[in-house]
Amino acid sequence: MTTASLVDILPRILPRVKNPGRYLGGEANQVVKDPDSVTASISLVFPDVYELGMSHNGTKVLYHLFNREPDLAAERAFVPMPDMAAELRGLGLPLYTLESYRSISEFTAIGISLQTELNYTNVPFLLELGGLKAFARDRADGDAFVIGGGPCMANPEPVADFFDLFVIGDGENLAVPLLRLLGKGRSAGKSKDAILCEAAELKGIYVPRLLEVTQNARGEIVPVTEASQGPYLRAKGIRRHWVEKLDPADYPIRNPIPHMQLVHDRFSVEVMRGCTQGCRFCQAGYWYRPNRELNADAAIDLARQGMDATGERELGLLSLSTADYKPVEKVLDYLIESEEFDGVDVSLPSLRANSYGQGLARKAAALTGGKSATFAPETGSERVRKMINKTISDKDMYEAAEGVFRSGLHNIKLYTMIGFPTENLEDMAAFCGLIRNLYTIGRKYGQRNTVHANIGILVPKPFTPMQWVPFMDETTVKTHIQYVREAFRRTPGVRITWADYGLAWVESFYSRGDRSQSALIYQAYKRGMVFESFSEHFNFEGWKEIWTENQYDMSRVYDSREMDEVFPWDFIHAGSNKGFLKNEYKKMFREDAAPVPDCKWGDCQKCGIPGNYADIQLSPDTERYTAKSRNPEEIAVMAAERRARNSATSHSYRLYYRKTGLARFMAHQNTLDLFEKAFRRLRIPLRLSSGFNPRPLIKNTGALPLGLASHKELLILELPNLLVGDLQTWCERLSECLPKGMDVIRLESVASVKVPRIENVLYRLPRSAAVDAEMLQRAVARFKAGAVEHGVHRDKPLDFHAEALDVYLNDGDLYVRLRTQPSGSTISPYAAFGLLLEMDPELLRSEMLSKEDFDILEGKTIHSLVRENA
Repeated sequence: MTTASLVDILPRILPRVKNPGRYLGGEANQVVKDPDSVTASISLVFPDVYELGMSHNGTKVLYHLFNREPDLAAERAFVPMPDMAAELRGLGLPLYTLESYRSISEFTAIGISLQTELNYTNVPFLLELGGLKAFARDRADGDAFVIGGGPCMANPEPVADFFDLFVIGDGENLAVPLLRLLGKGRSAGKSKDAILCEAAELKGIYVPRLLEVTQNARGEIVPVTEASQGPYLRAKGIRRHWVEKLDPADYPIRNPIPHMQLVHDRFSVEVMRGCTQGCRFCQAGYWYRPNRELNADAAIDLARQGMDATGERELGLLSLSTADYKPVEKVLDYLIESEEFDGVDVSLPSLRANSYGQGLARKAAALTGGKSATFAPETGSERVRKMINKTISDKDMYEAAEGVFRSGLHNIKLYTMIGFPTENLEDMAAFCGLIRNLYTIGRKYGQRNTVHANIGILVPKPFTPMQWVPFMDETTVKTHIQYVREAFRRTPGVRITWADYGLAWVESFYSRGDRSQSALIYQAYKRGMVFESFSEHFNFEGWKEIWTENQYDMSRVYDSREMDEVFPWDFIHAGSNKGFLKNEYKKMFREDAAPVPDCKWGDCQKCGIPGNYADIQLSPDTERYTAKSRNPEEIAVMAAERRARNSATSHSYRLYYRKTGLARFMAHQNTLDLFEKAFRRLRIPLRLSSGFNPRPLIKNTGALPLGLASHKELLILELPNLLVGDLQTWCERLSECLPKGMDVIRLESVASVKVPRIENVLYRLPRSAAVDAEMLQRAVARFKAGAVEHGVHRDKPLDFHAEALDVYLNDGDLYVRLRTQPSGSTISPYAAFGLLLEMDPELLRSEMLSKEDFDILEGKTIHSLVRENA
């Protein structure tokens, strides 16, 4: 299957699937290289849907790292939902990349970043959809290398049988040499086994087929040599790899611009990696040590360049605990003060629920009018919080809540968990007390203020002190959740939501599993149990059937583990050694144990990371970018003044554009979003609406039906400033910022922002195998004879002759001019052509039906862009 033929076939598939924008490709800023010009190539296949994968910062980093190398190439692919997968299978089409529309199997390697265990069944799903065997042992010597990475590398064993190799740890200075090694090995004619043996010599590379294994007392497959004990530098197994310093050159700037709204629609700068607060349940806190901060001036440089390159409206400063980024307030003050970031929402995820953290959040919210704050106390009980080394107190949260509600925010979201060891109903009562007191504080400042508590369920994770504890039984979990629900059943301002127990059970099954689970995961995939993170796809009963049929004892998740037990993941030394984790486990149950301090500030806790504090990389305060520190009230006034200044003057423009090719499958609102981003990239400010959530003032003449191509669409823009220079040059610059298939054809200054009256619209249907010349000729004759029968569209009668102004053939194609309604829209062109051709309108959605032209009525004059340009 060639690239050209796949692109030709997709328009016939996409009308039949949900959210076709996931499968289009052609995004602005994508990188396409000639496959014959590179040493090696990789398809970065995110094991979930487009809107999740395009949000993932790690994939953007890898895309940048590979594509900046002249001899390497990377392209993107995302797992299609079952409806699209069925369409591909039905036509014998493979899972393809969005840059070149080639099969993922045609690349040197396939890279899969596993962010959650709930993506595991998607691994065999995507491999077989890409034309490969799911199990590594069954693949041919010349097949693409399948590489795994991501947070789930703390225990890759449940999916080990699907992969050729894994990258354990950070990828920045490992990914490029690894791919180059694979490509050169292939060029030299080496066997896959020989190349994998070479790759295994790189620090942090794990090749499952090379691991010597045995069974432990539970019958689990475990390594013969335990590597997680003792000093990191002398570990005999796989040592987790990390970069010693965050290098701004490794940060992506020109990210591909998505076709649809993402889960996290923002430009992100990772300001800090690693967290050393020592929360005993948190795998990321132990796995991503040591703590390394990005230089503050470099962080602002990246933010400036990235916002210009992508046009995003939101800027995320990412880390595991952003309030612990040493210069965070200096950076935030500059972003707030600089008009270069005017209109940008600054997102500070993972802030601590204390006065300092929430003070930062209120500053950011004051800039953009945010109305909600997020607290993550993890548990509502101070006793349990002490046990898990979560050092925040109830008093801290009450003081933070006073500031939150006093500053005008209306909601506090609480992210908590249940299922900790020794947890009881007294702890649930303390949790309810915390919620009740926060609610009381909120109501003191306004009767509409609310508290939303979300309750997760603890899943014990490898490389944490919790790796020895049992998963909590269903009866206790549901009793604890019900206790909290009942306490607030009649409190309208408190909302309680909770996790699904079955989903947490399956996560627990995966989390501490061994490689024997690969066979069960494959069975689940073959039964359609994919996309398990989506509640509508998760099938707990299906898993119960698989466990029963395979005589798999699921009660093992309830077992406490022995302290000297060898785990399936013990071939990895994560940096924090097993002895340190054992001591942390023991401290959990000692009432007199002192809190473990954050070693970031100089008190080394001897966790096992080599360096004795020299490994910690802190950023100095900003030097090139300084600004006044304002309080939230001052920021709100400043933001209001800027908005008023932005709205003081108005200049109106009409923008005409085309939307053809696969771009016609982009939804209407997403199309408007892409124009907003294009204007922001060119630093053309748009006037904003008034009110709580100001939006750019862009008007249109109605939504184009999804899948209908158009050679003439119209937007009406309001700008605070005149466009300086040649308007046609601005058209060209805007087109360069838009995806393939969209381009601006005309831009004109007008006196009024009023949407013009659209008098009629011309549509064209070219002849094809399904709609041949004879059918088109009969349709014209039927119209001229007044013989087109009445029909029904969306339960309303449809009189074609009352709606159609003209029907004719030109160069063998069928043209229909339809009347417009007062809104400027016509009846559905699919319904109209269906009546005319005596066809099912849905069949026409796979044809190349297009909107060609429309006439504008102004006064007594009718204007047509096509006719004026003829």
